[in-house]
Order: sequence, then structure tokens, then C-alpha cells
Amino acid sequence: TENIELILNSVPDVVYGDKMGVTGLKIKNNNGEIRDIVVPGVFTFVGNDVNNEALMQEDGKFLCDTNKSGEVIVDISMRTSTAGLYATGDMRIAAPKQVVSAAGDGAVAALQVISYVDELLND
Repeated sequence: TENIELILNSVPDVVYGDKMGVTGLKIKNNNGEIRDIVVPGVFTFVGNDVNNEALMQEDGKFLCDTNKSGEVIVDISMRTSTAGLYATGDMRIAAPKQVVSAAGDGAVAALQVISYVDELLND
């Protein structure tokens, strides 16, 4: 819309405001130029790249199955295709990309890990 400006290739340098909230921000572009913008709010978009490097093996293959975007394929219990490996948050398929959802994923995975380890120790 006319009230929203998408600013690419830039990072927030300073977000400032008063007791009522955000009143503006300074952004720095890739050339190092700083721009001051008066705004009533800020939404920061960090990109679509999946941070999955921790799952990369030396041969360049992943430890578990991923989709074309590099998102880890999990079931409803956050289990991957590799026994004992769980994936949560933004790196998994169908993630809503929200912190609160990632925390919920972590809780689900933690409970599943406890069950998995318990089965290993008691079999």
C-alpha cells in the first residue's frame, strides 16, 4: 500500500522513540549511507534463507532429509529422517516463522527426546 515502504539491502542502525513507542529509525544501506525515517512502527524482515548449516556433513549432504528450500522434513513430533535427530523452529518444514511457535516446537521435541532416550536406556 502507499503507507508501507519495503527497504531492501539495508539494516536498522538505530530505532528511536519516546514513552509512547517508536517514532523513527535510522537505516544503513549496503553503501554505508544512513537514512533517517520518521515512522510509527517497524517490522524487520531478515530473509528466507534457512539456517541449516549445523546439519551439513563434510561431504555436503545433510544429516537428514530436507526439501528443495533446505527446510528439514519433520513429522508432527519434530522427528527427522535420522533416528534421534529432531528439528524445530524456522529450519523445519511448514514453520510459521514466529518465535512463540519455535518455542512450542522446542517443547514438543524435548518431550520426544526424553521418550527416545528412555526407550534406548530401557530396551
